Amino acid sequence: MTEQPAPRPMVGVGMPAALHLDAFGREINDAFGHLPYLVGTAAIGKTWRDVDVRLILPDDEFDHLFPPVESGRFPDGLWSLLCAAISELARQRTGLPVDFQIQRQTYANDRYPGVRHALGLHDRNGQ
Repeated sequence: MTEQPAPRPMVGVGMPAALHLDAFGREINDAFGHLPYLVGTAAIGKTWRDVDVRLILPDDEFDHLFPPVESGRFPDGLWSLLCAAISELARQRTGLPVDFQIQRQTYANDRYPGVRHALGLHDRNGQ
């Protein structure tokens, strides 16, 4: 009996948008050395307002890029600019309303325990 490959997780963006989102994930991985994740409502179904993509960096890497700020405040202007710019790049590359954020691993794991689908795992040939 031949073992069947596991089905790919459901992605609510449909095709071919899912292929474009996966290609975008490879670009993020090439730039940061970590795969981004599709999270939120688009990761679990077809009804969504925007497409949440998160790059979750190990704490030390996040802190190196974005030094800690006062408790309760967002990271610095660099974080805001990068998230906005990459969101816009993702919109251009995928045609989807992407909300891209870079998150510190401990923060993401503590506050957002939901579904995460890694983007960029497959090459252009679907392998």
